[in-house]
Amino acid sequence: MQKYYLYHRVPDDLEGQTLFPLNTLKEKYPELYDKKVRKYIGREFIQEQIIPTLNCLWNDVLHLSAIPPKDLKNALVEAGVEVGELNFYQIDPELLNPDNTTVYLYADTSNKVKMELENFAEYIPNEIEQYSPIPKETKEYYKKRIDEGEQPLIYVRVPHILFKGSIDVSNLPIITV
Repeated sequence: MQKYYLYHRVPDDLEGQTLFPLNTLKEKYPELYDKKVRKYIGREFIQEQIIPTLNCLWNDVLHLSAIPPKDLKNALVEAGVEVGELNFYQIDPELLNPDNTTVYLYADTSNKVKMELENFAEYIPNEIEQYSPIPKETKEYYKKRIDEGEQPLIYVRVPHILFKGSIDVSNLPIITV
């Protein structure tokens, strides 16, 4: 039986050996937080969204994906995105406490999506395989953005595995694609 994993991009500017949610970075590494929060320019409303299944803010969790990095990169390249080498931490899904983890299904693509309960699923570590294929809608979005002369956001319409906590990465394998 094939083992499925979760992935998080290796930050170029990681401080220490721990991945922290954005709001934790704000306290521990304010300068790094200021840099990372820029990705929400024009989408600031997302930071105020409450994740109902974890009772916390969007920036209080780490965002992981079950899509293998090779598949993600291939989809970007097929859409015409110029992609260099990418590094991802490979995380065993059993490492995450299900009580602190949820799946955001990304069912709504409206610009101001509300974090409604029906957009979430229970995190069951041995069932993450269902979130590992890259959605057709994501590939279509990549192509549309490139056709419009814009860079796509990588995880649009991709189910997010949201973990309320930090992850020690010191012993995690790194996948390079």
